[in-house]
Amino acid sequence: MTTNDVIDRVIDFGQELPAYGEAAYEWISGNVWLLFLVPAVFIAFALVISVARRRLGLGPLKDRQAFEVLPTTGFDPVLEDVLRFAKQLAQAQRSVSRWAFTPVRGTAVRVRLLSQNGLLTMRVEGPARAAEVLRHQGYRQCEMRAVGAAMADAERPEIRLGDGLDTDTQTALAA
Repeated sequence: MTTNDVIDRVIDFGQELPAYGEAAYEWISGNVWLLFLVPAVFIAFALVISVARRRLGLGPLKDRQAFEVLPTTGFDPVLEDVLRFAKQLAQAQRSVSRWAFTPVRGTAVRVRLLSQNGLLTMRVEGPARAAEVLRHQGYRQCEMRAVGAAMADAERPEIRLGDGLDTDTQTALAA
């Protein structure tokens, strides 16, 4: 095949291009219903997948276990200990979420820092399936104490944005 042959084929294709356009127009005008069906099928499929993932995530979100990290008096972690603890938490999350359709938010391991009566506490929370894995994670000089579900729900912060504040608090905030 020479250069002239390639140029001749490109010119022939260019001359036949209007015929290809007409054939495409005739096919599209004859199959207009397909232009509406294909996007509708994709939207329905995406909706089914979204609902299924949400439903699969509700179970692990309802059934979670929390552990409180209680340090000893001589607790002073070095950077190595902090990185080791973070790696162990990441592995705990991976050990729970082996199934492809389990949503990440249902299997996530969360670290919460809470302040109760001026004391800062750290709480590690994850799915109940990961309770044994979470229980054995932690710093060398810390104890992991299980927190009951009733205690965990009672200590969730309640955020109010201006409604329901008494007048003394509002004047104290304004001052």
